[in-house]
Amino acid sequence: MSSPSIAHQFQKENININHPHIKFTISSGPAAGYMTIVNMGEKPDKLLNIEVDFAVAELHHSEINNGIISMNKVDFIEIPAQIAKSLKPGGYHVMFSKFNIELINDTELIGVLNFEFAGEIKVVFEVETQKNKDDYTEH
Repeated sequence: MSSPSIAHQFQKENININHPHIKFTISSGPAAGYMTIVNMGEKPDKLLNIEVDFAVAELHHSEINNGIISMNKVDFIEIPAQIAKSLKPGGYHVMFSKFNIELINDTELIGVLNFEFAGEIKVVFEVETQKNKDDYTEH
């Protein structure tokens, strides 16, 4: 797939995913995936994992303590009810590694987000070159 879509959001049941995108510095990875997930429901949900066919995808959390960045794999990301949860630099994100493709700016890659209650939601990640060192795409 190529060329970014104009409306870049995906929804199933009470879960809305806005602007899923992948930022990279080196075309062979690693890279980080970001998006905003809005839970419009009355109960929390959990993002359990992400399935892709172009890399290994893991849920991670970044923290900065005393100027040192640490990233750790997490089992899930809690999506509170009636709240927007941003997966962004310096917080929760998707870590992509072991790519079997070359990342190319302005292309699109398909993934499936798996939620505890909403189930599977197919999304299209827009691929973007990292322009800011604060994106923390490297471990």
